[in-house]
Amino acid sequence: MKLTYSWIARFYVSGSILVTAMIAMFDPISQHRAVLMDNGDLVGTVAMILLGALALAGILDVIINDWLPSRFSLHCTHRHRHVVYMVLAIGQVGLVYVLVHDDDLKPVIARYALDAIMAVTIAGKGIKDHYKQSRGVPT
Repeated sequence: MKLTYSWIARFYVSGSILVTAMIAMFDPISQHRAVLMDNGDLVGTVAMILLGALALAGILDVIINDWLPSRFSLHCTHRHRHVVYMVLAIGQVGLVYVLVHDDDLKPVIARYALDAIMAVTIAGKGIKDHYKQSRGVPT
């Protein structure tokens, strides 16, 4: 992705989703924990761990591929970084779905929706750039 300041958007989305996952896992009185993880099943816990791991992968992508010198860059991840952001968007939409399904409509849903929209936008731009690059068109 060659967008000006695109690393800021990717870092924000990844960081925001990582914070959401950490709140869900470690704050015993949070809405996330009550709705997603304290239902007695392991699905919510596993989902939050996976979401946190993907968000951490997004942050590491920004650090390694954008902040460090190009000799440290992982070129194989440049072409497929959009996959991480698409899965993060799916995770955020999943959070919105769980909260809506549980009839727990709170303003925090807007934040999840905004993060999902940003993640989809980043992934869409990455897919577009990947397609152009495979066709030999400069991005």
